[in-house]
Amino acid sequence: MTRSVAVSDGRLLGRSLLTLANLITVAAPVAADWNDSHIFNERWPAHARFHGVTALAMATTLSSLSIWSLWSDADRSTARFFAAAVPVAYWAPFFAAPLVPGTAVEDPPHPVQRVAGVPISLLGAAATTATAVAGWLIDRRAAAIPADTATAA
Repeated sequence: MTRSVAVSDGRLLGRSLLTLANLITVAAPVAADWNDSHIFNERWPAHARFHGVTALAMATTLSSLSIWSLWSDADRSTARFFAAAVPVAYWAPFFAAPLVPGTAVEDPPHPVQRVAGVPISLLGAAATTATAVAGWLIDRRAAAIPADTATAA
């Protein structure tokens, strides 16, 4: 394999991982929250539901723009940064939120499934954050190889 193919493969892999992290950031919260456990939960005050809808819209908008910029002719390092930052900014706070008194990862009667005792929402948050970081690192490494080196046999 030539270096140019390795760089091209690294770029494709990095952008693909970043795209996956952003697609998950769009789809998973909508699937988890656009139902009676969150947005349509009659026990939630109207203003709490309002914030739920705005959070979903924000994540969808920012992730969609990140995907677009990642695959467009936009500045590569800026596109890569935001394509990683949006999923990390959305999912990483899942680990800080339980530290705030009065918060919980689940509400009765809507228990969260667990794997080895860990809520799947936290496992998903960790996996998506790791995917975004890996995509950023791989794409950044592929970009760091000079063009003249990449074309050398």
